[in-house]
Amino acid sequence: MIRRSHQFRIAILAVIALLCFALLGARLWYVQVARGAEYTARIRGASQVSVRLPAVRGSILDRNGRPLAQNRVSNAVEFYLPDMVRDYRTRFGEVPRHTYRTTVGGMMVEKSEPDIVKIVNETIIPRLKRLGLARDYNANQLRMHFRNNTEVPFTYVEDLDFDSMAKFAEHDIGLAGVNVTVRPVRHYTYGALAAHLLGYVGPPEKIDKEDAARFNFYQPDTEGKAQIELLYDSDLKGEPGARILQRNAKGVIEGEAGIRPPKQGNSVQLTIDVRIQYIVEQALRAVGRAAAVVVNPENGDVLAMASVPSYDPNSFIPAISSADWSALTKDPTDPLVNRALGAYAPGSTYKIIASLAGIRAGIENRRFNCGGGVQYGDKFMACWIGTLPWNAGSRKRHPRVLQRLFLSVR
Repeated sequence: MIRRSHQFRIAILAVIALLCFALLGARLWYVQVARGAEYTARIRGASQVSVRLPAVRGSILDRNGRPLAQNRVSNAVEFYLPDMVRDYRTRFGEVPRHTYRTTVGGMMVEKSEPDIVKIVNETIIPRLKRLGLARDYNANQLRMHFRNNTEVPFTYVEDLDFDSMAKFAEHDIGLAGVNVTVRPVRHYTYGALAAHLLGYVGPPEKIDKEDAARFNFYQPDTEGKAQIELLYDSDLKGEPGARILQRNAKGVIEGEAGIRPPKQGNSVQLTIDVRIQYIVEQALRAVGRAAAVVVNPENGDVLAMASVPSYDPNSFIPAISSADWSALTKDPTDPLVNRALGAYAPGSTYKIIASLAGIRAGIENRRFNCGGGVQYGDKFMACWIGTLPWNAGSRKRHPRVLQRLFLSVR
C-alpha cells in the first residue's frame, strides 16, 4: 500500500514536470515563432537612429519664371552629441563633467553636465586631424547647443568642398556621432537684388515638442522672417522627411537603413520682372539713397520695387553673425530701411504743387512753423513732422502692399 502511494506521488510529480516543460515550450514557441518577427524588429529598432529631415522650401519666381530665391545643396558634417557621450561612457566607463552656474527660479545654482567639449576634443578631433579634416569651432557654442538643443545635431562644418567630402567618404571615419549629410540651403540668386522685397529666412523661434519627440534627432525647418518669405511662408514651406541610420554595438553610425525624402513646398510667382528690377536698382545706386516703384498702368502689376542701399539676404543663412548684424545696424546709410514702403510718412500729392508755387514765388529758402491741426472728437491732430523708419525684419507691416506683388502659387 505504501509502495503504491509512493508511485502515485512520483506519477503526479512527473505530470507536473511535463506540464511545466510543455508551458515553457509553448512560451518559447510564442516568443520565437509566433511573435519572432515583432521582437526582432524591436531589437533592430533599438540600434537605429531616426533623424528628422527639414522640409524643402519652394522657390520665389519673377513673372517670367526666373528664380529669385531657391535652394542649393550643402554638404555638412554634423555631431550627434548624445551618441558621443554614450560612446565615451562605453569606452572609458566614466564621463567627464563640467560644472556651471545658472539661474533657476531667480536664484543662482550650480549644475553639472557631461563635458562635451572635452569629449569632442579627446575622441573626435584627433582622428579628424590625422585625416586633415579638422576645423576650428566655437567651444562655448558647442556647450550651449548641448545644453539647450541636445536633440538637434550640432553642425561642425557646412558647405564642405568636394575634396573634403571625398576624404570623408573614402576613409569612412567610423566615429560615434559623426555623420555627413546633404541638406538644402536657401539661396538668393541675385544677392542684394530685391532684398527688401523678398525678405529672408532663419531658424524657427519655437520647436514643436510633440514633433521632436518622434525622432532621436530633430532638424527644424527654416521659416520666413520678413516680407514675401514671411507673408507666404505657409505656401513656401514643404513637408519634412525622415532618415533612419543604422548604429552598431559601439554606437557608431555605419549606414542608412531607410529614408523618406522631404517634399518641396509650392513656388510663389510674383509680378516683379527681374530685368526691370535690375535696371531700376542700378540707376538708384548711382544716386545713393533712393527708392522707386514701377507699375504697369494697364493692370496695376508692380514690375519693380527697389530701395537702396540694401543688404544681401544670403548673409542671414543659416544665421547672421553678430559682426555682420552690427555692421548693418550701425551703417549710417540704413540699409535695412525699405524706402519704397515705409521710410517716410506719406504726404499729400498736392504739396508738390504748393512747393512749386513757393519756388516760383522765390520763397523756397524760407521756413515756416505750422501750429495748425484738426480736431477729431476729443483728440487734436496737430501737424506732424518726422519720419517713419521701417526695419526690414518687421513682420507685419504692409501685408496688403506685398500681396499686390503676388501672381500665383504652383
